Amino acid sequence: MNTLHAKIKVWLAKDDRGFFGPGTLKLLKLTHDLQSLKAACIQMGMSYSKGWKIVANVERELGYPVLNRQQGGRFGGGCDLTPEGKAIAERYEAFTKRVTEIVTETYSEFFP
Repeated sequence: MNTLHAKIKVWLAKDDRGFFGPGTLKLLKLTHDLQSLKAACIQMGMSYSKGWKIVANVERELGYPVLNRQQGGRFGGGCDLTPEGKAIAERYEAFTKRVTEIVTETYSEFFP
């Protein structure tokens, strides 16, 4: 059954430019799970260079690194989230959940 409902996307922004949204969260979580930005980009169907641009933009806007980078070599490289990267991902996810709950409640007041 198709029911009318509210749908929102939450972005963190600076100067009205969104820089951290659902796609960014997914990229960071996959990078953590797969221990590789490249593997996360492949799974999301995006180019590796676009993934790095997203990460660089997020780090520039936040003012701190969100990924630990380990150069490749004989044993390969990899990436994982910094403690700050984990924290921003967790806070964004919790914030989005709360905002969605509030919007759902507010929606039911206006569209019973």
